[in-house]
Amino acid sequence: MSSARHDYARRLMRVVQTIWQDPTQSFTLEQLADVAHFSPFHFHRIYRETMGETVTATQQRLRLHFASRDLARDELPQIRVAQRARFQSSAAFVRSFALAYGVTPGAYRRRRLLLLQSQTTQELDMYQVEFRTLAAPIHLAARRHLGSYLNIGEAFGLLQLAMKPQVAADAPWFGLYFDDPKSVAAGELRSDACVEISVAADLPSDLQRTQIPAGRYAVIEHRGPYSELEHAYHWLFGVWLPQSGEQPLAVPTIEQYLNDPCNTAPKDLRTEIWIALAA
Repeated sequence: MSSARHDYARRLMRVVQTIWQDPTQSFTLEQLADVAHFSPFHFHRIYRETMGETVTATQQRLRLHFASRDLARDELPQIRVAQRARFQSSAAFVRSFALAYGVTPGAYRRRRLLLLQSQTTQELDMYQVEFRTLAAPIHLAARRHLGSYLNIGEAFGLLQLAMKPQVAADAPWFGLYFDDPKSVAAGELRSDACVEISVAADLPSDLQRTQIPAGRYAVIEHRGPYSELEHAYHWLFGVWLPQSGEQPLAVPTIEQYLNDPCNTAPKDLRTEIWIALAA
């Protein structure tokens, strides 16, 4: 990466970290331009061309992302969810949420609660399992994230800035998840934001090389918001795997992201979950 490009990436990384530090904070363009030491007249164009969405779109996407998590908590009133997401009115929150998630916040909450209540009676054919064999490992550049898995988007944003000049537009993006969020404290959860690279790719000092090992995998595809992936995990590990006769290997759980959250509504996101299996 050239020194000028590296400088731009480093300055935008500060913006990404600032936004993720408090996604509900209403930062102005001027404040974020100051964080990156860019002119306010040009900052929004630089950010949009580099990150693939406007600053405003990033902030709203993150607020709705965390609002979807809050709606799964029945004890939190909807008006409070809207306030935490920094919407000025409940009506504005309902409109924005319904546009992104395809249902109103109230309907989404009811659906989430029904999913939680029905976990013990889920059917074996709820997802289609594909058995996939990798003949060779997939080489990855990785950025480590410590903390709630819902916050790994920050690591992906920083990885995008660091690797954009070296990564093909159609390069696949993966997440590696090392811990069970039901048994490890949120602040101690380990995950890696990853993108496929060539073996010879040069990496910045703050990234690591890792790989998805060659071998056999069980793969399912989940459609919908990332905040709902827990239901797919419950089905895969709690319903399908015990009845499958398969044995999982000591390899992190893998997610592959089949479309881009910057230009895809949460209701249309497609995520594969991979489990490594014994041969």
